Amino acid sequence: MPTPTSFANASGDDFMPPANQLAILDVFFPGFSAVSAGLSKYLQIDISFYLPFIVICGIVIYASNYVSEHLWSTLQHYLMSTADIRIDDEMYNYVMGWVTQQKFSQANRRFIASTNVNSRSWFMWVESRDSERDGEALDEIDENGIPIARQKHRKLQYTPGLGTHIFWYKGRLMVFRRSAPRDRAYGPISEREEISISSFGRDPTKLKELLNECRKLFLDSDEDKTVIFRGGNKPGTMSETAWVRSTARVSRPMSTVVMDESVKADLLVDMRDYLHPHTQRWYWNRGIPYRRGYLLYGAPGTGKSSLSLAIAGYFKLKIYIVSLNSPSLNEESLGTLFSELPQRCVVLLEDIDTAGLTNARNSEASEDAAAAMAVKKIQKDPSQPPSLVVGSPPAGRISLSALLNVLDGVSSQEGRILIMTTNHIDKLDEALIRPGRVDMTIKFQLSDAAMMKTLFTSIFTTLEGDFPQTKTTLRDSHANGSLSSKSATQNGHAKSSYTKKSSVGDQNVEEEDENRKLEAKKIEALAESFTQAMPEGVFSPAEVQGYLLKHKRSPETAAREAAKWAKDTIEERKRKKEEEERKMKKRLEDAQVAVMTAQAAAEKRIEEAGTKGEDNKEDSDDN
Repeated sequence: MPTPTSFANASGDDFMPPANQLAILDVFFPGFSAVSAGLSKYLQIDISFYLPFIVICGIVIYASNYVSEHLWSTLQHYLMSTADIRIDDEMYNYVMGWVTQQKFSQANRRFIASTNVNSRSWFMWVESRDSERDGEALDEIDENGIPIARQKHRKLQYTPGLGTHIFWYKGRLMVFRRSAPRDRAYGPISEREEISISSFGRDPTKLKELLNECRKLFLDSDEDKTVIFRGGNKPGTMSETAWVRSTARVSRPMSTVVMDESVKADLLVDMRDYLHPHTQRWYWNRGIPYRRGYLLYGAPGTGKSSLSLAIAGYFKLKIYIVSLNSPSLNEESLGTLFSELPQRCVVLLEDIDTAGLTNARNSEASEDAAAAMAVKKIQKDPSQPPSLVVGSPPAGRISLSALLNVLDGVSSQEGRILIMTTNHIDKLDEALIRPGRVDMTIKFQLSDAAMMKTLFTSIFTTLEGDFPQTKTTLRDSHANGSLSSKSATQNGHAKSSYTKKSSVGDQNVEEEDENRKLEAKKIEALAESFTQAMPEGVFSPAEVQGYLLKHKRSPETAAREAAKWAKDTIEERKRKKEEEERKMKKRLEDAQVAVMTAQAAAEKRIEEAGTKGEDNKEDSDDN
């Protein structure tokens, strides 16, 4: 039996065999015994000697991580200013557009590369900015006038990867953080990614300056553009409804919209008065809802949608387009879209007559009357059934009542300009176009002589930058002081539009002005010849423009062949109409035969049932 002294002098190893130690270590560090045996056998290293140091280092590292996280959290909470940006907010596009241009984003070792311009709005903005920067390359042609092939692949766009990224902004240390919580991988898109920007210091002034710079940089690129939003589901979701930025195109000048100039002037005066800063107060003082609605109707291709886009560009407003035919749009999502509209904007409802609105507001008697009216319309024009369908609204359709509520209901938005377009005004419900909802109605006519002359002149008048100089003509211009006559008069255009300005003196400038006058007279004469050859009130402006674009480099050919094109087009229309009438007649005949067959079958079944009933009665009487 050992004495107490022997216990005191004994080491820990005397009480715990090495095998038991290894077994315990294997519990915490699986495979430790095998590694220890291998090192001891082949390298003569007793790892148990270094084990205390390894354990101490592990504890220090673990503790330092815990302490650093705690210190960073405390520092961020008390000594830093932070701005969190939601991914479903437009501010996300502002920030990401700014980040893509920063050095820390380009030099980052961990980044996200993408070419998909449809996944995020800031990708579209970057793509548009790069296109403007490379705009001159669009006009490059070789010595023979053949366009030089450009790079057809989209550029790669780089953004910082998930994690924390440090950068400097105006002498202030900033932190850009991007994360994707795993517990929200299947949640709404607004919660799938988080980004934030933090600045050291309790004063958030620098941080707000950065955010304002992001916003200004993004919006400056849209200064001369019309930004188009479309209502629908957010990218990556099936149920979240929102306005999604579709594109930003160069604003269309109002002068390029071909229509009655007096009507156009009245429309602009009315809208300008409505958008005046004092008009809103005038409406409020009199208890009138501050809204304005316009109905544009006429044949297809007469310029209804073009006018809407031109109006948005003219007044520098964003345009929001809603398609009531969208299968993903219901009454609830429509209300959500209209509630998120900004105060000053243009809302466009295209082809409202084809939206399949359901008349759910009327009583049963009204529904019977609507059904009778629908039958009359079908009998009058079988090829175009009415837009109102009696009964419960099918899935994904919008009822007329719901549309009226979002347009001018109690919770409807004020300050916006509503534009509705239709090809058939007679198909619209009176409640939709009554005064108060539609304040101004504009009819678009087919092309008359004045419209066709305006189209011809606008297309064939040479403007600056229409036809870029080739390398050959540039060499000639430097050598001779002006472009060669051959290149300057190609495609039927006058030499004046290609003459080099002011580099060879006042004499050449005067000659250029004279050539421009001659060219204008020539185009004017060709325009008169063109309008005389074309019938009025037959073709839409879109059809006339389509014909002229086929001959955009030869105004003489366009004027010479106009009569033949008009005749051929009218004959083709007549042939298609006769073919359609023949098909419709055949369908009606087939339908009548089917109805007569069904009636005969029904009468036969009734007759058989009556005969059988009489036989059964006779049998019962005999019994």
